[in-house]
Formats: sequence, C-alpha cells, structure tokens
Amino acid sequence: MAKKRIHQIAKELDVASADIVFLANELGIEVKTASSGLTPEEEELVLLAFNEKNSTQEDTQPDVVETKQVVEKEDSKTEKIEESEDKAVIPSTENNVDIQIVEVPSGSTPEELSSIINIEATQIVGDLMSLGIMQSMTSELKDSEVESLLEKYDLMAEMVEKVEIKRSEILDIEEFADEEENLTVRAPIITVMGHVDHGKTSLLDYIRNEKVADGEAGGITQHVGAYKVESGDLGITFIDTPGHEAFTQMRARGANVTDIVVLVVAADDGIMPQTIEAINHSKAAGVPIVVAVNKCDLPDANPSLVKADLTKYEIIAEDLGGDTPVVEVSALKGDGVDDLLETLSLVAEIEELKANPNTNASGYIIESRMEVGRGNVATVVVTRGTLKQGDFLYAGGAFCRVKSMFDHTNKTLKNVIPGSPVDIIGWDESPNSGDQFVAVKNQKEAKAKAEENKTLLKDFDSSAYTVQSRVSEMMQLLQEGELNTINIILKADTNGSVEAIKDGLLKLSSDEVQIQIVHSAVGGIVLSDVDLAGATSSLILGFNVRPDSQARNMAQSKGIDVRTYQIIYELLDDITEALQGEMTIKTEEAVIGMVDVRTTFRAPKGRVVAGSIVTEGRVELNSKARLLRDGVVIYEGTVTSLRRFKDNVESVLEGLECGIGLTDYKDIKEGDVIEILGEVEIK
Repeated sequence: MAKKRIHQIAKELDVASADIVFLANELGIEVKTASSGLTPEEEELVLLAFNEKNSTQEDTQPDVVETKQVVEKEDSKTEKIEESEDKAVIPSTENNVDIQIVEVPSGSTPEELSSIINIEATQIVGDLMSLGIMQSMTSELKDSEVESLLEKYDLMAEMVEKVEIKRSEILDIEEFADEEENLTVRAPIITVMGHVDHGKTSLLDYIRNEKVADGEAGGITQHVGAYKVESGDLGITFIDTPGHEAFTQMRARGANVTDIVVLVVAADDGIMPQTIEAINHSKAAGVPIVVAVNKCDLPDANPSLVKADLTKYEIIAEDLGGDTPVVEVSALKGDGVDDLLETLSLVAEIEELKANPNTNASGYIIESRMEVGRGNVATVVVTRGTLKQGDFLYAGGAFCRVKSMFDHTNKTLKNVIPGSPVDIIGWDESPNSGDQFVAVKNQKEAKAKAEENKTLLKDFDSSAYTVQSRVSEMMQLLQEGELNTINIILKADTNGSVEAIKDGLLKLSSDEVQIQIVHSAVGGIVLSDVDLAGATSSLILGFNVRPDSQARNMAQSKGIDVRTYQIIYELLDDITEALQGEMTIKTEEAVIGMVDVRTTFRAPKGRVVAGSIVTEGRVELNSKARLLRDGVVIYEGTVTSLRRFKDNVESVLEGLECGIGLTDYKDIKEGDVIEILGEVEIK
C-alpha cells in the first residue's frame, strides 16, 4: 500500500512538518521525521484530527470575527439547503436565526448525510469526533448522533423511515397481451440446481458435448449463460447459472424466466443442505420440479432412499404415487440423459408453454460482458416475438441496434424465435442481468427509453430511495387485515433446533394468519437467504447463528428484517406478537463493528490475543463481543484488551489493524469473525 510522506501532507495543509509529526504521534501513529510515510487510513485520521483542531481554534477567535464567520456560514447554508418545499423553516426566538428542518433517513452514513446537507463528509466525520462520536465515512449513524450533529450546524433533524423502492419497481416489466390464436408452442427454459459436487456441472457438460444442436435456424447453443439442445420438435433451453443465488436474484428483479427446475441429487449422498435450499427456492418460484438422481453407476448408489427422503420435503416421485418425475442418470457415462431430456419435453408439453412469434421481440438479459473485438455482448433469452438482426432494443439504461447475433459456432443468425437464447452485439453499454429487453420501432425510441430509465436508475442508485423495515410494513398490513400469511426463513445452529422451532412456529398459525416456512436449514445467515427473503417477502429468523457481513449489509439496504435469538421462547413470543399485529420495537445488541481474525498469538498468563483487522465500523474497549465461526456463535464476552502496535487504545476504526483480547477465552482461530455489539432499537 502506497504511503504519503509527512512533508507532502504538511505542504498540502500549509503547515510545518513538525506539527504533523507531533499530531500523528498524539494519535498513536509512530513517525519520527518529515520523510516518514502514512497509509491512507492513517492520513485520514491525521486530517480529521487536524480539521478538528483548526475548528476549535477558530471558535476561540475574537467575537467580531466569529460573528462574521457565522453569518457567512449561515448564508452559505441557506443557499445549500434550499432543496424542497417540504423542508420547513422555523424562526428562532434567539437572535432571529432561521432554523432549517432537514429530513434525514434513519441509518444514514456520513457520506449519505453529506449529500443531504451539502457539507463535506470529511468535515462531518471531524465534527462527529469533536462531539465524542467516532464514526467512519460509511458507518450508519444513530438518530441521536444525527440530531446532535445537525444542531452544531444550526439545523434541526427530522428523522424519517427509509422506504424501499426495488429496481423492478423503478423499471416496470412490460406486460403484453396476445390473442390465443396468435400463440404457438415454444421451447422450455430450464435451470439446473442442487448441492455442490452432486454433478450439476457434469450433467450440463455431458448435455452440451453430446446433445448440442447443429446450428440450424433457432438452434442456438454453447456459450456461457445459456444454450439450446436438441430434444423433441422444439429443443430445450438451459440457463447455466451459478445456482440458486442467480436464480433467485433474477426472480427478485421480476425476471420470471425459468419454466422448469431440474433438481440434481447424488444417489450416493442423498439430500444435503443445498438440496433443501434448491427445493425451497423452486417452490417459492412456483415452477415444476424434475429430479435427476445422479451417480447411479456407483456401487453404493441408492436411488430408492433418495426418493424416500424427498418425501420429507413434499417431493413425491411418480412411482410412489406423486406427481414429480424422477429420472435416474449417470452424468459420467450418459446413462439416462436421453430419458431426462424426454421427460423435460413432456413436462413442457403439459405446461403448455406458448408465445407469439409474430410480433416485436422481448425477453430477459441473462448476462453481459465486454469482449475484445466485439464490444458489449449480452446473452439473452427471447420469451416473446422473433428477434431479428437490425432490431432496436432497450434494456434498463442500455440500448442496442442488433448488429450481429451468434450461436455456439460463431455462426451469424438472422432470426431467433421464443424460448431461445442468443448472444447480441451492438449495445452502447453492458445491460444489467435480469433486466427485460424490448424491441421498439427505431433507434430514437430505444435511446429515449434507455435515457428515461437511466435517469430513474440514477436517482435510485444515489440513494434517493431509502428502505423501510419489513416488520413495519408487515405490521401495517396485519392491522389493516390485508396480510394472511407471514413468510419465514429459519436458520439455526443444529438440526434439532431447526425442527423444534419449525414445530413451534407452525403451531402458531391461526385461521386469520398463517405461518409459511419458506426455507429452513442449519448454518449461518448468508446472501442467498437474503435474496430469497427479498423475492418472497420473508422475515429471516436466526437461532444461535448470525448473518455474515455481505448478508447483513444486503439485508439493511433492502429493508429485510433479520432477527436473531438465543432463547426459543423469545423467538416464538415475537412471532406470536406479529400474528396479533402487535410486534413491538425491540432493543437488541446490534453490530457496531466487524473484525476478521488474521492470526493469533500467546500473551502473558496464558491469554490469547487475536491479531485482527477492523473490516466494518469500530471496536471499543469493554464493548460486548460475539465470536463467530462459519456463521455460528461459539462465544460471547467482552473486549478486555485492545492494542494498536504497542499501545493500549480505547477504540480502533474501520480499516485499521489491532490486537483483541476476549474475557477468559482462548479458543480463537484464524478465520474467525468477531462482532462488536452496541444497543439500538430495531423496528
């Protein structure tokens, strides 16, 4: 990491290098001369302290000067905060100063607050420090911290709830109505899902290598993202996704692309955690499931046991009296693959998948990328109409004149029918995966639609839209009698806990409001759980487990409630209150900092110190802490020692390294995560 010399920083600030050396050492940063270097994080700390010191000095200047500065500052502020007609102005009885009321979404960061009040984020962080509040640029501020800060600027904060606007609500999905006589049967679109190492990739590889269409009109194939194979009269299109995450993310955007899910289960391994996840994601999507029992060529394969175990998840094989096709295959040898493709064609026929081929094309972006010599390339699936070379398209904020379309052999295609994938060249920029594309009459219209969407997305991406707690939304709907089902995703530390809590939750259902367990599994709360919660409007409940940083940040940004418990009856009591429309504001130990353990070393008296880096927020001495291993809580205690280099410190900010000791606990390992806790109200 590049360091900046002390003398360079002093020159930029127009002060003596000795002053910066002194200030750095005051902050615990060991530097000796003007040639010593500071990391970006250390430089930021020094600059914040310098700004704080300067502002203190300015406050002690003669009254005449101070009055001039206040007037100038007030005039500047009045200019900057003339934003909307909603912001009220309250005349103050003191000195006739106008106090601006500023709406601030709860949980705003200094960066977000900067754009609201038009004051530099670095100044905001420095002013927070002067108030005794240690926060980074990206830390979420408490309502009380925002109110105290704005008082410093002669502003009054009006804290408002965040309201989520989903991307799919910003970019409406175009709905098309076609007369029945204009519809014809199309190829089915298939997604393959299942547990890791159960043979999804091997099965897809065999199908690609052995069953790929020969490139005739409409027979598009083999490229990353999607391909079409020969089977029956129309063929079958496979979407080659990383799994349920991509599948669910596309659904959350409103892109209901998949017609059928192939669930791959290894005959020698049976039902595993990701198998259960895939089942729950498929059920949430409301699409038919075809089970491919793979590895049936192995000596210890037991397809019958797999079928029996599937019944626990309401997947009943046809030969057991159910309606789910189950096909025994070997992806390695190709045994049963023809039967699988035939079964998929049959299910598709039963589903009566139809589209109008004689109209302007529309469909969805599967993926996009930049290719040397081709520019922006998008893999799409056509769901309606016939896509032609020369068509004008828009998708989100991107537009396109279709210059070329390619199959797996790089053969140019002139027309692509519904149910087929294709690579398109000619985009002005890469469109987003999951966005709908629509063909329009000319480039002017395509460009205008893209620009319109881009303007909407600019507001969306700049946090003009904020997030409302799903619990608040759910409570309102319950009280209005408009909600009759509460969807729940449950994660716990053991199978026993999962089953006990599931039984307890399902018993709480009533005639008025039902409990629906969308997904339950052992392990920490991860990103796929949040994706599924977003797509199904679910609450996430954790018992003795915690969300990882990605999952927590995504949940916060989407307004998805993640509630964690260590006592079962408290969890059940909360949901009982929810069913009555009375779930109360809950004071919980909330995460104020996240720490990654990079190494450990022994300290005197047998203590173990975790050599760590603060990845989010801050660490404070004597704060409560929770040690996580693979998302599961293994210890709770207190930060009893905190050091930077050789010095004991009271707090350490995001991005800095430190040594952490926990109360009477030695079993800390590299790769563990430490949550630093503080109390906040969760609505």
